[in-house]
Amino acid sequence: MNTLFEWDELNLIREETRRVMALPPAERKKQKETYCDYLEFVLCLVYAYGWHDAEQIVGIVPFKDGLDDKTVNLEIENKTWRERAEEYLDDGTVDEMIRLIDTESVRDYNTGVVEAGIKSGKPVKKRWMTMMDDKVRETHDYLEGMVVDVNDRFYTFDGDSALAPGGFTLPQNNINCRCAITLEI
Repeated sequence: MNTLFEWDELNLIREETRRVMALPPAERKKQKETYCDYLEFVLCLVYAYGWHDAEQIVGIVPFKDGLDDKTVNLEIENKTWRERAEEYLDDGTVDEMIRLIDTESVRDYNTGVVEAGIKSGKPVKKRWMTMMDDKVRETHDYLEGMVVDVNDRFYTFDGDSALAPGGFTLPQNNINCRCAITLEI
């Protein structure tokens, strides 16, 4: 399976993260807003890639004008990715920032896929796919290959649910997730 972790845009933002995190704290704070704006641009681009990939399966679904702010800025345990990023920029590590980038990228890509499937108005189903390796957590391994209607949620055995990977209510079901959704007609 082609993985979004190999995309040039994500590699560039990871490199920028390493550069920014190596700065002295005072300089890092000066660049916080610019860095977060750049990261938001990349996350919106990842969402658009998900939408585009879904179009290839369900047919042409015009990309909506702009993004719903709740799509990219979903709150999990009352914090958005930007609030977490700002905390990591103040007191975190490079690894925490890159984990945040990768986790949010998975969520935004899969959200784009699902929203395009819903917008198509067709009887679309979605299939959960893991990386099928020894790093897949049990709650996601449980979902491997599961197919549900595009508007339905996936339910894990720990009681959590999501429309797509990265959209769970419990952070432990989102962090470092590498799963993807594919659509079927």
